[in-house]
Amino acid sequence: MNSDEGFRRLQWRVVWVSVVASLAPCLVLGGCALVFLDELKEAYFEGAELWGWRVVAIGEEARGWISIGDKAVGVVAIGQRAVGVLAIGGIAIGLVAIGLMGMGVVAIGLLAVGLGSVGTFSLGWFSIGSVAMGRLAWGAVCVGWYAWGAVAVGAYAWGAMTCWGFFRAESRDFMPRRPPERERLLFPHWRPKPPG
Repeated sequence: MNSDEGFRRLQWRVVWVSVVASLAPCLVLGGCALVFLDELKEAYFEGAELWGWRVVAIGEEARGWISIGDKAVGVVAIGQRAVGVLAIGGIAIGLVAIGLMGMGVVAIGLLAVGLGSVGTFSLGWFSIGSVAMGRLAWGAVCVGWYAWGAVAVGAYAWGAMTCWGFFRAESRDFMPRRPPERERLLFPHWRPKPPG
């Protein structure tokens, strides 16, 4: 059975979901910031507040709708340790987290942990990275239910160099044919023998 068509459709769906989930909030917030740049400057200089939070807060422990500082907390937080809906910084925790260590629903960074994660080391339901672990893992070395990469380990594994799978292990068609020992099922005796 050739699963290339289904696999390519899965690849494109995952790419589009990750692009929309990570770029859409950034584009909307960036566009709003450009449109309301003069109002944001005035709000910062006047110290305006909305529902008890400063509109723009800058400082070491900034707390505001838009906060910039070492320990920033806000809807948009930028800083060394940022917590917010959109968090950007060294350690970022939020709905969309971008940083060296990002933790959130969508996490991007050197170490990314989240529902959807993209990073050098990523862990999540859907993960892309050099070392990726998750339900859908995509990377150089990946471990997951569905794993695709150079070295893949999973229930269903597609590998370029080596793949080990519980139910399926196969190399991609565009790769040169490898010796069968590089492509194998883990625990092949777990599978029931066909009747007959």
